[in-house]
Amino acid sequence: MKKYKITKIILITFLSVIITIGIAGFLIVHTYINKMNIVKDITAYEVTERENNFIDEVEQMIIDRATDITDSPQTAINEIDEKIQGNTEGNKQKASNSDVYNILLIGCDSRESGGSGRSDAMIIVSINSKTKKIILTSFLRDIYLKIPNHKNNRLNAAYALGGANLLIDTIEENFKINIDKYISMDFYTFIDVVDAIDGVNLEVKEEFIPIINFYIKEINQHKKVNESDDLLTQSGNYVLNGKQTLGYVRNRYVGTDFERTARQRLVLQTIFNKIKELNYLQILNLSDNILPQVTTNLSEKKIISLIISLPTYKNYEIDQWSIPIQNTFSFLTINRMSVIGIDFEKNINELHKKIYGEP
Repeated sequence: MKKYKITKIILITFLSVIITIGIAGFLIVHTYINKMNIVKDITAYEVTERENNFIDEVEQMIIDRATDITDSPQTAINEIDEKIQGNTEGNKQKASNSDVYNILLIGCDSRESGGSGRSDAMIIVSINSKTKKIILTSFLRDIYLKIPNHKNNRLNAAYALGGANLLIDTIEENFKINIDKYISMDFYTFIDVVDAIDGVNLEVKEEFIPIINFYIKEINQHKKVNESDDLLTQSGNYVLNGKQTLGYVRNRYVGTDFERTARQRLVLQTIFNKIKELNYLQILNLSDNILPQVTTNLSEKKIISLIISLPTYKNYEIDQWSIPIQNTFSFLTINRMSVIGIDFEKNINELHKKIYGEP
């Protein structure tokens, strides 16, 4: 009986410690999650007269400033408009799968902390529990498509007109895919993420330097610091800080926009790999600095679930690509804007195949 009582006391004590640690852990996680800007889903987006006037003013401003740019032939513009209409009319069902969870990452080009802007980066992170893969799908910002309740426009205009919800509606309607939730951050949050993990190791080519430095100077001006702070002087492999990495991923003046989105995914994957190696205290410090600047419609329950699953995701294979795919697009000028007209059917088929494994 004495041994039984001792065993019982040890067991109760052990369970009490486990429960206490569990509760403490939950409270800590709960505290950090509460620092995030968690918003409720908006099921419908109604366009106000003010917003309609806004888009008209923006389009007129583009026309006024681009007096030396000529639109593509009207026949080509009519053709792409017909493709867009044909792709979005009717009630074509969105693809979805219980094994796949899609989170849209939105990088906003706001120069002011907490401000609004266009979506400079749009990447769907697809977690496929069946194939044990994480698929990163970039959407080029200049894709010309239908924006619900607005005129046809470039994809990145959707965020400026209606925030994350309108951007999600736009991607879902044009690409027939279900997006579960989103996470958005601005330039300053991105800078803080990179700085919090002590930088990102990247190769900087000679032709990148003037562009990266241009963006660094822009941030320095907004932060009211010395304009020459953190400028790069020569090519090579560097551990870039937040401002420098931002200039690296924003560069769209050297190479193509396809290369730019590839750089964005490379940096995202590098950041993910560094975060996986952080210890507990480093993760808490990162969370403390970054989470208050992040906006998401993920529920607290789902965020906790994703955190718990991190050790599992650490072993997932990461696959990355972009839309549109090769030989399915053409460059056009519409309303004096450079846009990308795409073959929706081919890109939708490839998107569903990549994410869901559909034939």
